[in-house]
Amino acid sequence: MEAFKDIKVTIKEEKDNYGLFEISPLPRGYGHTLGNALRRILYSSLRGTGITAVQIKGVDHEYSTIDGIKETVVEILLNLKDVKFKTELADEFKCKLNVTGRKIVTAGDIEVVGDLEIVNKDIVIAELTDSSSKLDMEITVESGVGYKNINETERKVVGLIPLDCDFSPIERVSMSVEQARKGQETDLDAVLIGVTTDGSVTPKDALITSSKILQEFAGKVMIAMGMSEKEVVELEEEANKVELEEEETEQEDDEIGGWKIEELPISKRSKTGLLTGGFKTVSDLKNTTATELLNLPGFGNKSLNEVLELLTEYGINIKGS
Repeated sequence: MEAFKDIKVTIKEEKDNYGLFEISPLPRGYGHTLGNALRRILYSSLRGTGITAVQIKGVDHEYSTIDGIKETVVEILLNLKDVKFKTELADEFKCKLNVTGRKIVTAGDIEVVGDLEIVNKDIVIAELTDSSSKLDMEITVESGVGYKNINETERKVVGLIPLDCDFSPIERVSMSVEQARKGQETDLDAVLIGVTTDGSVTPKDALITSSKILQEFAGKVMIAMGMSEKEVVELEEEANKVELEEEETEQEDDEIGGWKIEELPISKRSKTGLLTGGFKTVSDLKNTTATELLNLPGFGNKSLNEVLELLTEYGINIKGS
């Protein structure tokens, strides 16, 4: 479809476990269509890892207390549910936690196995209050998708406490649709998607995985409608070609961003205003606003319109304020 050939994804913000992405330009109406689909997939379909069972030495059930430990077993279990893991394997892991003496026990004290990694090692699990205190447990960690309810039939061993688990690595997804333009076309959409993860996956990788799931689902629908797998694969290969073209476009954007202000085909007055304001290259203009430009010495509406028209030709759109 011709209207989808020039779609770009711009990283507007990326900090810690949060990323804000702009997908544009899209045909009018597709901002909500694409954005809602990706948001639902992000929330429901990404694989994550969490604790699904705990066995504490000397404890028969979750309503117990342990001498020398400040927290009840229920409180310890709630703290364990906040521990985040990551792994590349869809396996079940058996981890150990064996601590003695006066100590604040954190997730970092858990002995992991295989390629399993703890994301938030500073999470407090329990406080051991005297030198004779002891906390000895085996922790079952699994990977999965969605939400796993407690299965009481899993209590095959006395003291084995099953836990419900929300495997999703996504903590929050925000979405908004704004107006976008491409050249003289202004009746277009831009969808802004903000992704906050638990740290076991980056926001960028989460969005990429969601897009792949959407593509795979669409392919299954086409096959169910009578298309051959070969035809679907050819469409996917065509999509990959578009991705390569987008990478080439990004290289062109980097080249344009390096162009010096004094070399641009604009009036001397506009160049002087930009240089006085500290703008040395086209790349420096990408994060500015029309209001900031109008505040430059000797930079009026005529200069602003001249610069905006040139930037639009280069595929760069700046905000109004």
